[in-house]
Amino acid sequence: MKPHGICFFDMDGTLLNNESTVLDSSLYALEKLRENKIIPVIATGRTLTEISHQMEVTGIESAVIMNGQMVIFEREKVYEDILEEELLERLTQEAKSQNVEVCYYNDKRIGASAITPVVKAHYDFLGEPTPMVIADMYKKETINMALLLLESGDEYFPERFKELQFIRNTPFSNDVLRKGGSKAVGIAKLLEVMGYQDVPTYAFGDGMNDLEMFGAVNYSVAMENAVPHLKEQASFVTKDNNNDGIKLGLEKLGLI
Repeated sequence: MKPHGICFFDMDGTLLNNESTVLDSSLYALEKLRENKIIPVIATGRTLTEISHQMEVTGIESAVIMNGQMVIFEREKVYEDILEEELLERLTQEAKSQNVEVCYYNDKRIGASAITPVVKAHYDFLGEPTPMVIADMYKKETINMALLLLESGDEYFPERFKELQFIRNTPFSNDVLRKGGSKAVGIAKLLEVMGYQDVPTYAFGDGMNDLEMFGAVNYSVAMENAVPHLKEQASFVTKDNNNDGIKLGLEKLGLI
């Protein structure tokens, strides 16, 4: 039987408060969603190892991860895009020429080309442990997404890698994925694989990497703490991530 709806939640600044925890009001709302036969799905730039704890806490079993590079539905992988070794080799060499380090992502782990103050600052910013150095990880394992660790100089890379896109995601990093990749692509793949294209869809977010996601769903909700442009694209704006924004937004949508 098809669900009555699917609701996608960004994590940082949305489902998580500023202390990187899920509010009790959000946990209550997620339980009510499930009772109403609406599937909650995490949609994040993070990879599976970074969100597994929050999936356990929230009871959410499905996720669009690494900005749409992989889709997990009820704990089973149903889609992934893999970046080619040759492409990652070129990216790494160009990054090194600019004194920029790279982190390599798949669903099992994260590896860094080296640890620098900027690498550490990025993962401290996320409240996550600094990854291990695995400089040749892209030669030994499939890689779905990369991260450039840099505070400035973003303009250097797009003109040299037309097949990739670079998204400023924190003050210390750019997400790197295939041109045209996004949370929206992951959402479309989930709906296609599961045969849910006619199921009503909803999304909550706060950042620019949520913009395409908002265009891929029927109803979009921006957090009060969201960037201004995302608010302009939203169906409406709810309270912020520290003040019951998820619960209040779901209530306004009539989902709980």
